[in-house]
Parts: sequence; structure tokens; C-alpha cells
Amino acid sequence: MLSRLFSAVRCSVTRHTQESPFIVRVTRKAEAEPQEQYRPGGYHPISIGDVFNERYCVVEQIGWSFYSTVWHVEDFLTQSRAAMKVIASRITKNKAGWDERGCMIALRDQNPQAPGHGHICQLFDTFMVDGPNGRHICLIIEIMGPTVLDIYCCSPRSGFKFLPLFLVKRISQHVLLALQYMHETCNIVHTDIKGNDIFMTGIPSTPVLPEMLEITDHAFKTTTFKLGDFSKASRMSNRRVKLIQPTTLRAPEVLVGAEWDVKADIFNLGCLIYELVCHVPLFNPEWNKEKTGFDAPQTHLAQMIALLGKFPQSLLTKGTATENYFDSEGNLLKGSGEYKMTLHKLLSCTPYSWKELTSMVDFLSKALIIDPVERWSASQLLAHPWLQDVH
Repeated sequence: MLSRLFSAVRCSVTRHTQESPFIVRVTRKAEAEPQEQYRPGGYHPISIGDVFNERYCVVEQIGWSFYSTVWHVEDFLTQSRAAMKVIASRITKNKAGWDERGCMIALRDQNPQAPGHGHICQLFDTFMVDGPNGRHICLIIEIMGPTVLDIYCCSPRSGFKFLPLFLVKRISQHVLLALQYMHETCNIVHTDIKGNDIFMTGIPSTPVLPEMLEITDHAFKTTTFKLGDFSKASRMSNRRVKLIQPTTLRAPEVLVGAEWDVKADIFNLGCLIYELVCHVPLFNPEWNKEKTGFDAPQTHLAQMIALLGKFPQSLLTKGTATENYFDSEGNLLKGSGEYKMTLHKLLSCTPYSWKELTSMVDFLSKALIIDPVERWSASQLLAHPWLQDVH
């Protein structure tokens, strides 16, 4: 589910020290979906009080994306609340919606006893609805709280630069548990892991959508983070899309056009964890492009090689775009030597202890290995010492 409930927020945060707890205050600010999408092939028109499938009564809207609208509903049958995602008709028609539905059913049913199952946003029910704009898949899913992006967005507005380490570690562990289940049990790749796809649970409780949310240390230390929005998820047996992932979080194999697998999610997550720690993206493909004349992939690859080392020939030979950026010896055509950096130096700006910094660098270096064959899996990263003190 891609919720924009908190996508335009005013936030404040109390600096986390030994003397004061880490408190985030998120102010809700509604953002309307584009009305021009209510047309054939687009959104299904929905009003408060509408009843779907003879049991789900619409209470209010809680989000939208260009592919769907998301609503808070009350279930007459179970007397519980849920979120209803109504997928645009054109997405239903071109089968992308069916892929999302199929992945969510598999994630729900494959092994509910697996440790990572509880870190997946769960599907409760699914049905079809016909309307003036076409046919739509409806997904009834558990209603979630604020996202990691909401927490992250509080920081710059108050001058707080770094999230508490306990919080970054908890988020990392919970998402890795979700990926362990997705990758190793269900053979599904998320392909689009970002801050607004990782949700807190249990917050808020009642009312469901307060104008102001105050999230305390205790809530952060006890909440379960869940991975959601499977609109771009792909089964390993059905990888139709070549270009995946948010641009700045894109894996090396994707940049060169090689076949990707579950390890692309790991690299994506490694980049995201760095961003949560340092509050800036690890890679910036648009950096100084007016001066260098490089396009975004050239800059991205130059930064990646400077930080993580050379691409192995075994990976380059598999890439359909390799010849656009590399010569026959595996050297960059443009950008070689343009950047000089190390993970340790980049992370040295954080206020964490030398011991924590060293362990974090080692953890991230295992997630950010250029060669996906050598890159650590979710299970391997979960066993890394950096995550062993997460409670």
C-alpha cells in the first residue's frame, strides 16, 4: 500500500540524548489525489459510507498513488478496521494489479509461522468491483501507522541530524526478516524498497487518523516495522521488468542491464540504511552533471566504483548496457577517478562510537557488494554482529 497520508507533513522532534527521549510529532496534512484520474482506465469513484462486497464500509480516505486509492474501512462481519486499496482500472487490465494480488496471496499463505511473516503487510481479502471507469481489483489489507519516511522527514525540520541507532537497527532487522521470508520462502523480490513502504504498526490505535501523532521512545522500541506496497513486486519466475528500484537505490546489476534477482533488494536496502543513518543518499546520480557532462548512470557508476570497487568481468559480460559505460577491459569510459571515498569516511560524520561505526561499516559493506553472487543474503545479514543487540 502506498499511502500519502503523511507525505506532506510538518514535524518536530526532540533530540535524542541520554537525558531526553526521542519523540517525533507528526502533523497530518491531507493531499488530494489528481481528479483527472477519475476517468475510464483510472480510479473508481468512492464516497464515505459506500459499502463494498456487502461488508466493508468506507470511513475515510487515507492515501493514494497514481495506480490506486486507499481507504479506511470498517468490516461489518468481523467488527474490525482495515485498509482497502482499489487499483486503477488500467492497472487491473494490464495484469500488474494481478501480479500484486498474487504476490500478496503468496506472502500471506506460504508459511504464516515463518519469523518474517509478521513483518509483511498482510492481505485479508480480495475481490473485484465494476464501475464507470472499468473493472478494479480491491485489496483489503491491515491498516498501518506512520512510515519510516515520516520519521525521517522530521529530522531536518528540527535540526536533528541523526536517527537514534537503536531505531535504525530495529528498522533494518525487521525489514531483513521480511526479505528473508520473501526471498527464501516465497521467491518474491520487492524491487522498490523505500522509506514510505516501511510502516509502523499499532500507531495510531484510536482514533485511526488523528491530526497529530506523538511517537515516543517506548513506541519506537516496541513497534513492529512491516514492509508493504507490493505493487512492483515480482516472482522470480516472472521477472518481466528490466529497470527496477528507486534511482538512487538502484543495484549495480540493474545499472548495467544484467539479470537481477533477490540480491537487488539487499543492495537497495543497504543504500536506504545508509540514508537513514546519514540523512543523505549514498549515491547522487545528478551530482555536478552540468560541469562533468555525465549522464545519471555514468555518474552513478563512477560513484559506485569509487566507493565499492570495480565491477567483476563476470557481471559486465551479462549486462546489455555494459558497452555504454565500460571498455573491453572493464574500465569506465567516463568518470574513472572522478570520485574518492570510503564508507568509513562517509560514516565518520555520525555521532556513533568507533566500535559501532566499525561494525556498521562492515555490515553495510556486506550488503553493498558489487557482485550480486557475493553479496550477502538477508539471512546472513540478520546474523551479523551489528544487529545482535536489537531487542
